[in-house]
Amino acid sequence: MKKSLLLCLALFAGSQGVAQAADDAMSLQRGAAKAFFCTDCHGYNGMGSATAPAIAGKDSAKMLKKLQDYKKKRSSIKGAVLAKFDDADLRDLATYFGSLKASKNGEASYERDIQPIVASRCLSCHTQEGEGADKSGLDMHNYEALMKGTRQGGALIVPGSPATSTFMIMLTRQDHLRMPYGQSPLSDDEIRVIRAWIDQGAKNN
Repeated sequence: MKKSLLLCLALFAGSQGVAQAADDAMSLQRGAAKAFFCTDCHGYNGMGSATAPAIAGKDSAKMLKKLQDYKKKRSSIKGAVLAKFDDADLRDLATYFGSLKASKNGEASYERDIQPIVASRCLSCHTQEGEGADKSGLDMHNYEALMKGTRQGGALIVPGSPATSTFMIMLTRQDHLRMPYGQSPLSDDEIRVIRAWIDQGAKNN
């Protein structure tokens, strides 16, 4: 009887854990969808800016408390913005930004900012089995491969110099050879964070 009870309790605890994990995952997704309300001031992925501190990687419970406190100050700019959110919205935002990799204020991160752009916009061609990698030798599946560059021209990224980095030039050119080839261009925000990352040294951070 005792063993059966313990087994039931273990199964119940396990199911609760699975449910909590699923709820956390949904909260992350909802927070990501709402994040643009914060990134105009706090920078791409909450990396921080000249006018607002970094919020990526901050303790989510403390962040939620701050958001709730700001919301109460309806006369402030932050309060006016947050007034449209309920507590569930604020919890989603705190969960999302708390899940991201922290960095120094204003510092772009390869893991947090660059790799997700590469994964969603470049890897359909530029991975080991892709057409782009086959033609140019440019494999972008990880940091080392990206920094190695192409067979013909070698490195495409000059750390500290986005203006002379072929990678940046190919993303921003205005003709049919702009990358991603045959697809819509990267957003202004994506271009800005890649430029910032290169300018800051194109680190594997």
